[in-house]
Amino acid sequence: MAAQHRLHQTRARRRLSQVVGAGAVALALGTRSTWLEAGWAPLVLAWAGLLLVVAGVFGRLLSTLYIGGRKSSEIVTAGPYGLTRNPLYFFSFLGLLGIGLGSANPAVLAVLVLAFALYYPGVFAQEEAKLLRKHGEPFAAYQQRVPRFWPRLGGSWEEPDWVEASPRELRSALGDAFWFIAAYIALRAIAEAHARGLLPAYPLPF
Repeated sequence: MAAQHRLHQTRARRRLSQVVGAGAVALALGTRSTWLEAGWAPLVLAWAGLLLVVAGVFGRLLSTLYIGGRKSSEIVTAGPYGLTRNPLYFFSFLGLLGIGLGSANPAVLAVLVLAFALYYPGVFAQEEAKLLRKHGEPFAAYQQRVPRFWPRLGGSWEEPDWVEASPRELRSALGDAFWFIAAYIALRAIAEAHARGLLPAYPLPF
């Protein structure tokens, strides 16, 4: 039953991601921002976005190696889990920021950030309530020690000699990495097409 519930949650999350992603692409296709005309801004946005996407992808892969499919069965505190209780979601947020910046469109950036801000706090609360019921005081102590989302600078980084990783979880993370990269490339291509006048679009006032 628990496995079916997790599968349902994963599928619902992916459907939501697909809807938000399709909306972001449609918005990028139909609108053009003045950011594209602000001197060095397009180049700066492109590079900043790329760096954030790369950081998000590698951070998610590293977090997946540490969690290894054990998120519900034990409390993982090593590696990035000593800096934030939700490194997978934190690095996903970095990737979304990168995609939004790479689009050179503030409306697209706002949609991506707003969708994350509205949906994921509820996910955090639901997952942590389940872990608190399962693990009790040890997880409560972990909550007190490690922040929920934003990493604590100077936090504890424990690096064991070996970790057990789930090939299925790692394959899923690689698939997610592909979509982050593909989304960045697609939105960059749209921004370049707008900049060169190859796509008609509604001009935004910002």
